[in-house]
Amino acid sequence: MPDAQILYFHGLPGSAGELHLFGKDIAESTSSFHVVSRAGPGAGESASDYFAGLAADIHRRFPATPLHLIGFSLGAAAALRTAVHLGDQVRQIDLVSAAGPLELGDHLECMAGAPVFRLAASNAWAFGLLTAAQGLMARRWPARLLAMLFASAAGADRELATSVPFHAAMQTIIRTALNEGRDGYRREILHYVGGWAAELDRIEAPVALFHGADDNWSPVAMASDLASRLKRCTRLEIWPGLSHYSALQAYLARR
Repeated sequence: MPDAQILYFHGLPGSAGELHLFGKDIAESTSSFHVVSRAGPGAGESASDYFAGLAADIHRRFPATPLHLIGFSLGAAAALRTAVHLGDQVRQIDLVSAAGPLELGDHLECMAGAPVFRLAASNAWAFGLLTAAQGLMARRWPARLLAMLFASAAGADRELATSVPFHAAMQTIIRTALNEGRDGYRREILHYVGGWAAELDRIEAPVALFHGADDNWSPVAMASDLASRLKRCTRLEIWPGLSHYSALQAYLARR
């Protein structure tokens, strides 16, 4: 789709730095991507208003340009929910390691972030305290926090986690995402656990899903259920041996 502007929705905690995680070649090949900013204030907005606002910002920047949305991890939820408000301007949606609606199936038990999602769903105030503590740890002990996040790494993510450049880049990402970007992180997690499966029925663009078979952050069954629920899922690729970030690496390397 050479005439479409690519919009990238990063994961959470995440940032535009995800496009620089895997070396110079991939960073250069993705340099034309527009990374959608989701880190600003506005935690009190409703989900509908928030994603409509993202769509309005995108439309102002690219008023008559066909759009190709790419969503990684929890960014997949943001991409889908923003697409609802962009209408037929969206020509294609690619989802990598997608985190779909929790209500599609019994997937929470298999997700590495389950304790965070449960807390956000049950007590927004306590979840706010958790994000503040995460931000402090990301500032002072980013390597320790990263080790905790990747303690259960599976598949090819285990090898990525031992890469010195990947580890250094991820420290920067989580430090930024959990401090300057904490409002956006907190807001979108709360919107994610709030229930949004019904919004999938309003997505008309074709959607392709790419997922690692060993993903334990977004279980592969979640991708299958998402594919079944979407109106126009044109592709579901399950990659043996890959997990969460390694699937993103494989996807970006193919572009």
